[in-house]
Amino acid sequence: MKVTNQRRSDMLKRSVIFTLIMAMLITLVPTTNVSAASVAYMTEDPNADLYPFPLDMKFLSNYLYGSEENTKGNVATYYAKEVPKEWLPCEMPASLKTSFWGKTVVHSTKAKVYFYPGTPSINYHKKRMEEINKTAYSYLGAHPDGNANLAFYCAETTEFKVVAYDEEWVAIWSNGAIDVGRGLTSTCGGLGTEQYASWKPGVYFIPRKDVYITDARNQQVDIPTVTASGTATCNIYVKTTPASDNYVKAGLIESNQLFQVTKTTPINGHYQIYYKQGLYYVNAKYVNLKLSTEKKPTMQYNAVVTGSDPVNITSETNASSNVEGIVKKDAKLQVVRKNYGNGYSQVWFNSKKCYIPTKNLSEFKTYATLSAIKKLGKAKGTLVIDSPWAALGSMAYSSEALKILKKYKMDENAAYKKMAAVNGVYLMSEGDSATVYGISKYTYTTKDFPDVKETTKIYKILFNGKVCYVTDQGHIPFTYYSGNKYSKKVTSKTKKLWIYDTAASLESYNINNDDYYKLDDIAQMMSKTNKSFNVKYDKANNAIIIDSMSPYKGKSAPMKKGNGKKYKTTMPATSIVWDGEVTGIPCYKINGNYYVTAYDIAELTDSRFEDINNGWHIITTRPYKIDAYG
Repeated sequence: MKVTNQRRSDMLKRSVIFTLIMAMLITLVPTTNVSAASVAYMTEDPNADLYPFPLDMKFLSNYLYGSEENTKGNVATYYAKEVPKEWLPCEMPASLKTSFWGKTVVHSTKAKVYFYPGTPSINYHKKRMEEINKTAYSYLGAHPDGNANLAFYCAETTEFKVVAYDEEWVAIWSNGAIDVGRGLTSTCGGLGTEQYASWKPGVYFIPRKDVYITDARNQQVDIPTVTASGTATCNIYVKTTPASDNYVKAGLIESNQLFQVTKTTPINGHYQIYYKQGLYYVNAKYVNLKLSTEKKPTMQYNAVVTGSDPVNITSETNASSNVEGIVKKDAKLQVVRKNYGNGYSQVWFNSKKCYIPTKNLSEFKTYATLSAIKKLGKAKGTLVIDSPWAALGSMAYSSEALKILKKYKMDENAAYKKMAAVNGVYLMSEGDSATVYGISKYTYTTKDFPDVKETTKIYKILFNGKVCYVTDQGHIPFTYYSGNKYSKKVTSKTKKLWIYDTAASLESYNINNDDYYKLDDIAQMMSKTNKSFNVKYDKANNAIIIDSMSPYKGKSAPMKKGNGKKYKTTMPATSIVWDGEVTGIPCYKINGNYYVTAYDIAELTDSRFEDINNGWHIITTRPYKIDAYG
């Protein structure tokens, strides 16, 4: 799971959009201790007051577009053309902070933000255009008589401070924005339509349907005790209270995403979870619970739920037994035993053995475990896609695909590819590497030259957590390094890494155009988020064991910066095991420590990964706009 050039290109595209909206992004909500009254609000009355901060337009009118109050906050640093003071991006003034209580996250692909909730008595957009024209920064394309109430567009995942809200509207504070290249501008292309690139700081309004809302009363200063982790069995809403209806949506957890559970005894049918640095709720029947005390049996397969209808997970092999939970299409399950009996397969659900009709499962894949890797024996060396032919990549075959390849006389013709497509063929790209556990020779004859014997070497490798096979026939894109001969000199540098809202300058090494950070540094930084994990080093089995959704128990050692020195790096035959399953992510050992990419950790923890202003960001929340279950 390395960052390819295509991935980087995609990330850079996203960063362009991010840059356009950076001026309106807001600082995160400062967490506060939850009072006794708030605890009662969250637990005892699931249908408590949903709108404690309604829109008081008499008060908010002091902070609408163009108000002098809006210029009394701290002015943001600005490097573009000189513009009037009232246009400079500005933080929320102190007089408005008394009503500040939470934040909102946009979940629509393109959301509209308005000057006023409803129909305004003033054509705010026309007023804005007249002011811009006076500055001599006017551009063609403006529509002063249209969109009278439209202030600007914002992209999915944009965050704002909330000052009030009701059933229809959310009042937000925006720092304002100026086109960083040209100063004030009327319009510019963006997000597939006209985007107004300049607006003054102030209170604006966004439709409630386009956002999720988090409540300051739910927020926590200290990380609570996490008693379990959960996996969503479909898309589920996160709620501010454990209400069955009339609830406030604080976010959405996508199917198969992990999250931390703080109370495993349901409250009104809901688990309490730690989400966005606060205590929130999800419907318990759509959660696969993993208890911290669980003793997991040996798994046979990973499988995926099929069918358009929800499927019950039951305590016995019959439909009339207790329902332990509900799963929907594409939910992932671990299978203890396929075809257990009575048309059911045995699965691991809620930290115990449960059952699901086998007809509702598909894509059975062998479960790669550390015990299975141990059976491969001692590693012989490392295979790296780094030869002059590396750009072509190399095919890695499953045992089934290799058998078919031999049947077709090592000829990757169309018939073979059709057969192999469903039997496991993987592409190793330039820079990829794998541990080699065996080398054998295979002699064969081709259809065109039946009298000529050909010989190829077959390398048995561990690639992305799977046992695969690579051959050296044709153009060889890889180099085989026996033993520990694969090494290179790398330079210790300092690279900034952001974990949600916290930044640190860490020692980093650039290997094959990827930035590698010390695994323990990342774990220590993420220990303060809702995606914390623990790291254990199993020297006996040459493995790194990572338990997701668990508090980090390593030493809180000072995180060092790079020193500019060169060190020798090796890729040891070390398996990174995530929740019992071998991942296959690349790992380098440098100066006695293990290094991984922040991108791979973001993938494993179901987090977003962005390249913003030449700095890597792991964003531990991922808002979505898709439909979900309550």
